[in-house]
Amino acid sequence: MFEEAFGDNPLTKILDFLADYPRYDYTITEISKQSNVSKPTIYKMLPILLEKKLIIKTREMGQSSYYQINRANKLVKAIIKFDMEIAKAIAEIEEAKARLNDTVIIKRYEPVLTSPKSRVAAT
Repeated sequence: MFEEAFGDNPLTKILDFLADYPRYDYTITEISKQSNVSKPTIYKMLPILLEKKLIIKTREMGQSSYYQINRANKLVKAIIKFDMEIAKAIAEIEEAKARLNDTVIIKRYEPVLTSPKSRVAAT
């Protein structure tokens, strides 16, 4: 949702994905797959995201590090709130469209029955 408002760029895609699931942490591979951003690009963005404290490293498992959006960051809180507002607005628009489609009156074809014409016999 966030991507719709701020454009199709790697930073927005990463934050959009992580903001949709703020309670979970992910590896770089998972973030790459879900955000549709290449791993090399994520590795380039990672220092910026960590420095600005937009994401945090939560743990390491084997050779993998896990990251999650930093819900304590004021900017992240605003991003998540804005993301929810966008989702709500889109839902309201879709609901209004659905209601509009339900109220469209479709005129049905109903044949009119008439009495058969009397045949006049030729004399």
